[in-house]
Amino acid sequence: MGRAGLALPICSLLQNSRIGKTRNVKLTSWFAICVLGAIFATAVSTVSAEEPTASPAPSSSDTQDDTTKKVEFPSPDEKFAFLIGHGEYQQTIDLIDKKTEKVLQHIADDDMSSVNYKVLWAPDSKRFALMTRAGHPNQDVTVYLQKAGKFQEIKIPELTVDIPARIRAGKEHPHVAANNWQEAKKWNKDGSLLLTIDNTIDGAGHTASATRTVLLGFDKSGKPKILKSTVKYESTNDGE
Repeated sequence: MGRAGLALPICSLLQNSRIGKTRNVKLTSWFAICVLGAIFATAVSTVSAEEPTASPAPSSSDTQDDTTKKVEFPSPDEKFAFLIGHGEYQQTIDLIDKKTEKVLQHIADDDMSSVNYKVLWAPDSKRFALMTRAGHPNQDVTVYLQKAGKFQEIKIPELTVDIPARIRAGKEHPHVAANNWQEAKKWNKDGSLLLTIDNTIDGAGHTASATRTVLLGFDKSGKPKILKSTVKYESTNDGE
């Protein structure tokens, strides 16, 4: 029963009481009492309705990280793929079973929003090159080889290239377009990997660059060795 509905029971109660039986109480008095009771009940109901109620607690989905995940880079034999997670503060890459999407192995993670991953598989699906781009202009290559049912990281030689002073041509180059940018280009049938390492700077109407091409071989144990290395230099003025 609402608070306003209490006025009628109050009037009924008064009529049945000893006061209601007193001959000196007139009809107008009963009417006044009922009206006052109704006004009081309405006022109490209004105050109760205006009392603040607690706000609902935020759901767990309101506080979850907005990480998005995507399956990419399937292996040639269709057995494997990678689950790439992109979030505001965390980037992850996990090796998964392509059919079931079950995570088999955590590969890497970074706490920079600008990080991106790219994978180049070998034709036999037993090794892959992971390219990790940390914004611009840096990218590294990491090689993984399948051993005892897992993919293990193979430590490769440090791959860098320098731009000689003659290529800089005495110019100022405040902008770095590529800082030893490593790129896995091709896995060969013999298991060797072709990579490039690029350094490019520009400014004052001039661009200077050095690109190193490396053929990286692996023995039966997976130990890497540089089989071939060449460098190409370029020095150009804008508009040429």
